[in-house]
Amino acid sequence: MSADVVVGGFWGDEAKGLVSAWQSFRNHSQAVFRGTGGTNPEHGLFYNIHYIKVNQLPLGFILQECPIGLGPGTAIDPDKFLKEVHRFRLSPEQVKVDFRCPIITPANIQEEIDSAKMNAIGSTKSGTGIAFSHAALRIAPIANDIPELAPYLADVPAMANELANQGKISLESTQGTFLSRYHGEYPNVTSVDVTTPSVIAGVGLDWRKVENVIVCVKALPTREGTGSLGDVEEFSVEEMRANGTLEFSSIFDPETGKRQIRRKAKSIDYSLLNRIIMLNGVNQIALTFCEHVDPEIRDATRWAQMTPKIKDLVSEIERRTGVEVTLLNTGKEWSSMVSKADDLPEITPELNARLATYI
Repeated sequence: MSADVVVGGFWGDEAKGLVSAWQSFRNHSQAVFRGTGGTNPEHGLFYNIHYIKVNQLPLGFILQECPIGLGPGTAIDPDKFLKEVHRFRLSPEQVKVDFRCPIITPANIQEEIDSAKMNAIGSTKSGTGIAFSHAALRIAPIANDIPELAPYLADVPAMANELANQGKISLESTQGTFLSRYHGEYPNVTSVDVTTPSVIAGVGLDWRKVENVIVCVKALPTREGTGSLGDVEEFSVEEMRANGTLEFSSIFDPETGKRQIRRKAKSIDYSLLNRIIMLNGVNQIALTFCEHVDPEIRDATRWAQMTPKIKDLVSEIERRTGVEVTLLNTGKEWSSMVSKADDLPEITPELNARLATYI
């Protein structure tokens, strides 16, 4: 009877939503919870090339189809929340919002759109930061004030602790560790802390119920905008084009109107990774985008399919961190996931058919 927490390593974009979904699926989670951020993160998965994403909800429910709880540390945009609830055909019995959650208003969003500072740091301009600043000043509306949210309101900390006493639950963080306002390169950070302690506090879970903390680490970490990628070499855009590892941001360049290209490291800075492990209390690693290191393992689903190059990387990570790599993501498609123990659940025709309805 316990909880698993999935957090992001480095600067985000490391498939934590996908990992959270698989972790909930393999554990038959009683529910999945979010406790930080607002609608600024983007968690998604690819199904037959189609991208299925969420901004307000955690993605961990999508394979397991378990209940969802948004803890009091989560800012709610009522419009985006209701759109996602309707898209995934969720009932008020399936998704709960803590009545204390601060509300993101249209005015909050417009203020960030008009802010030179928000544009300078590459903000998603979701209104999340302004909403949290208003909550700190005690002038923000809360979920209890919004009539449209009334059917979904609940005491989410009580819900989380009760379900954790009955079985396994999942907690899903929002952004990479070094985008945390506490631990990132200020001011190029998000508006809240996104590490394990804040996720737990934002849900209101008794910390003694946490069993595992899984950090999602890109095999070749990426970053948007300026700032260091650590003490490692960086790929040029031409090199990424040549080796097929070019990635595009969800943020548009204000000058060109095109999606920004993510910068990519040629290896992992282990001093930074060990700091991530320390800050989050990590005891498992999910290694993602492994096909960018070795295309031969693309879309593999069994540990026996891992090449010596990937197995050597896993061994190096485990040797230098003392933490086991338990999951590996091997491709763009949602089903491209490997467990070292080969214990992932079978993908049924019913699950495939349900995911197809979300396209």
